[in-house]
Formats: sequence, C-alpha cells, structure tokens
Amino acid sequence: MTLALQKLRRAQARTGSLLSVGLEPCSEYIPREMTADISGYKVFLRTIINATADKVCAFKFNLAFFESLGRDGWALLHDVRAMIPDDVLIIADAKRGDIGSSASRYAMAVYDHLQADAITINPLMGRDSAVPFLEYRDKLNIFLCLTSNPGADDYLNRNDLFLQIADDVQKWSGDMENCALVVGATNGERISAVRNAAPSLPFLVPGLGAQGGNLATTINNGRLAGEFSGLVLHVTRGVLPSADDTGRPRDIIERKVLEWNELIANAMTPGEAEP
Repeated sequence: MTLALQKLRRAQARTGSLLSVGLEPCSEYIPREMTADISGYKVFLRTIINATADKVCAFKFNLAFFESLGRDGWALLHDVRAMIPDDVLIIADAKRGDIGSSASRYAMAVYDHLQADAITINPLMGRDSAVPFLEYRDKLNIFLCLTSNPGADDYLNRNDLFLQIADDVQKWSGDMENCALVVGATNGERISAVRNAAPSLPFLVPGLGAQGGNLATTINNGRLAGEFSGLVLHVTRGVLPSADDTGRPRDIIERKVLEWNELIANAMTPGEAEP
C-alpha cells in the first residue's frame, strides 16, 4: 500500500469521514465579508481549512482556479498548501495528460514542488502518458474514468470506454496500488460496473453536491469489497456559505461539513434511507 493510500486510510479512521472538500479561489464562492482578491482568497481558503481539517479525510485543489489568477495565483496555491495539516490527503485536481517528457514535468510540478499526495490524470493518450506519474510509487494517481459532466456521453460512456479505462488502470496499479479512478456520482447505476472492472481501486467521487448525484446509490454501488474506505466523496459548493446563510463563515462551513458527514454515515448504515 502506498504512503498516500496509508495516509488516506488513517485520515478516514481518525475523522470517521469519507469527505473531501474543495479549495477553489473563486469570486462566486467567497463570502460577502471577504474581498475577491489574493488576500481575500487566502483568508477564505484558510477559513475552510481551519473549519474542516479535523472533520474530512482530504482536500482537493482545483488548479485551474489558481492558475487563472496568474503568477500570484500560483504563489497562493503554495501558500495555501502550507496551511494544510500533514495528516489530511492533498489532491491536486489537474487533469493532466500528455506525452512522456511533458507528463514527467507535470508530475514533478505537483509531486516534487507542490508536495501533493495525489493528482487527477486524463488517461486518453494511453499508458506512456501515465508512466511518469506511475513512477511515483508512494503517490495516488487518480485517472478520469466515469466523469459527472454531460459531455461524458461523447466519449467516455460511448461503447463503454469508461470500463476499458477502469480495467486498464486496475492493471497499471498492480502490486504498487498507486492508482485510483474518478467516478462521478451522477452516473450512479454505472458505478457498480466500474467497481466490477476495478475491484481494488479507490474512487474519487465528485458530483454529489450541486450536480445532484445520489449519495446512497453511490456508496452502495462503489464500496470496495463491502468496505467504504475505498471511497472519497467530494463536495465543494455544498459546504460553502450561500447568499441566504447568516453568521460567521467558519461556523457555517463547519456546520455544513458535519451535516454532510451525518448524511454519509446514514447512507452507510443498512436500512437507512437517504434524507
């Protein structure tokens, strides 16, 4: 088992949570009490981390939000990375995928410099584009498989390409156990087919919050050999203050994370219906 996977399992055991929370500097997400600039985003993301670090198993950076801010955004990414405790899994949502020489630089940027534990990868250029990431044996390489966007029907869902990806990544992982899959919750009925094709791979599951994926179906179809530790359930907007929320942003975020953890715990309990 890789060091990253060990870290994930320890975080899940310590917090009792399967939840991953997103870290995205976005003017549409930031509470009205904070400014939509680099300093405001730093306060915003620190607030999320402080409210949730002892209640979730992972944080996921969406690199596009940081990169869109230019040079200051890249510096912000590294500053926020330094705020995260060492016992929480750090996922870089980068969706990289390129020929070997480029892929090796992407891997170096995320693993050597950002010191992330995991990265999302686009597998459509094939195994040679994945090898530079797979060579990091103690990391967790998370390949796009069954995504939650409507455009997944254009390629991934057509002729069940997603199942071929799941089968291949299962083989790539082999004894190293350093691979996982992105499996969107909006594809609830297909999740069990992915689990059959990739019986030992962890799943990173987006699409539960604003995109409307069904929690109970996701957990039931995606659990790993009867265990739930193979699932990392991701939410971003679902834990953030909305326009109707009143009170301190930290308190609101903390309350919403606890509510998500309770929903997940109920969905993991046989006989419990999802609220």
